[in-house]
Amino acid sequence: MAISKKERSFSIWIGIAIGVALSSMLVRYALQKKAEQTRERPGNYQSLKCASDGSPFSPIPDAICSKIPHGIVVFFENNQTTHDSNLTLPIKSWVIESAGSFRSERLFILAQEINPGPKYEFYRASELYLTPVKGLEISTFEKELNEDKFKIIGENSQSGEWILQIKNFSPLAFRKTIEDFSYKKDSILSVRSIPWSPAR
Repeated sequence: MAISKKERSFSIWIGIAIGVALSSMLVRYALQKKAEQTRERPGNYQSLKCASDGSPFSPIPDAICSKIPHGIVVFFENNQTTHDSNLTLPIKSWVIESAGSFRSERLFILAQEINPGPKYEFYRASELYLTPVKGLEISTFEKELNEDKFKIIGENSQSGEWILQIKNFSPLAFRKTIEDFSYKKDSILSVRSIPWSPAR
């Protein structure tokens, strides 16, 4: 028995509807799987694993997430302490990669939670300010640097401090760099970390 034109048209529309429904289901499934993989990728806030080596990190506090909402955790340290008024204060430190002012810029931020409180501090993880002794030229000082680890990338026009780029900026390496350059009294008067705040 031949199918009428109306029945054929109806069958075609049913086929199209089924195809669209299946396609929509497949797209939703693919997006769901992609979201799951993104959440589980090392460095992602939900993964709780550092991007550098897969080691675990503590959940990111809301106070840090609000300032760095879409970062990647590169390093984490949980056993650092500092001293304030004869009190030993525990610190948690996350080094987080985030987008800079330009799309291609990679910005590394040292985010610290200091207890009790807690209070939060943010610094540029891959850079430090150096105050040179009077008369010291950058070109002269650069000869002392291990170029595989450090590089002078500029100067603060207001303070005259040099900007030192650090290539190993885990929390431990960051502290050690400050300590090491603090001992270079013949060339460096002071070393300080560079505060960071999100662009408005």
